[in-house]
Formats: sequence, C-alpha cells, structure tokens
Amino acid sequence: MWNNKWFLNIIVLLLIVGLAGMFLPDEYQVERSIHINAPPGEVYGVIVDLRKWEQWTVLNRMDPDVRLIFDGPDRAIGMRMRWEGTIVGRGAVEISSLQFNRQLIYSLSRNDDGVRETGEMRLVPLESGTELIWTSRGNVGVNIFDRYSFLFLESEVDEAMQVALENIKTLAENAPASSR
Repeated sequence: MWNNKWFLNIIVLLLIVGLAGMFLPDEYQVERSIHINAPPGEVYGVIVDLRKWEQWTVLNRMDPDVRLIFDGPDRAIGMRMRWEGTIVGRGAVEISSLQFNRQLIYSLSRNDDGVRETGEMRLVPLESGTELIWTSRGNVGVNIFDRYSFLFLESEVDEAMQVALENIKTLAENAPASSR
C-alpha cells in the first residue's frame, strides 16, 4: 500500500512538471551592447569575417578541441563556419544579410539539440567610436526538456555574449593604425 502511494505521487509530480514545461516559452531573445573606441569600419572588419570569430567567440574556450570549417564566399552573404567538438557538439553559423559598416545578420543552428537562432549585430556610429548592439533570437522547439534547460542556460548565453563583445572591443581598438 505504501509503495502505491509513492508511485502515484511520482506520477502526479511528473505530470505537473510536464504540463508546466508545456507553458514555458519556446522562444528567447538576448540583447547586449558595448561602446567601442574605434570607427564602424574597424568593428565591421572584426565581425564580417567568420575566420576572425574564433578570436572573439567563446567556442574555443568552451571546447579546446573544436574543429572549424569555413566555406562559401569570403566576408559575404553565404559565408559559413561549421564546427564540431566533443563538448560543443556540431553546428554552423551562416551570414544571411549584410549592410556595409552597419549590420550583419546570421543564422545559427546547433545540430545536437535542434536549436535555431538568428543573430543581428548593428553598428551605430558615435562621435567617440561605435556602439555595437548584438541581438540573438532563437527557438528551442517543442521539447520540454530543452525548454527547462534553457531556463538555466540563459545566463550562460548572456555571459558568452558579453565576453565576446569585450573581445570584439579589444580587437577593434587594437587594430593596426594602417587598417583604420
């Protein structure tokens, strides 16, 4: 009799957790910005070349053994960076829209969990440099476990974006004077 009550309580608890998970958001948006003491052209040069992304993203720090493969037109719509690693899994980033020295839009997909994301990096010219505004929007899908996991991963995404922005700032502000 005692075992039946425990079994019933566990079933009810699982149902409640499952039902609650269905009402968790399946979409997310994270936006961060940073002021960079460099002209928009210098910042644009750091973000438009996917080969330079390994210098500022946290992908390599998260998985030192990650393998990057680049294809498509260089620094243009359709340029793609694919990755494969033991920790970060497999995925790809592809440039989908560009406005010279003003904006980069990309699509990101992670093969292991099915997350699809769209990112936008906007450059706002200022008298004292450039404001870089990075927005990331995604959908975790209908999987309840993915919805719960993103509740805990949102702060990691936020932190990764902030570190990447600081790295972009460092690269753009320390670029050789001849490239400015």
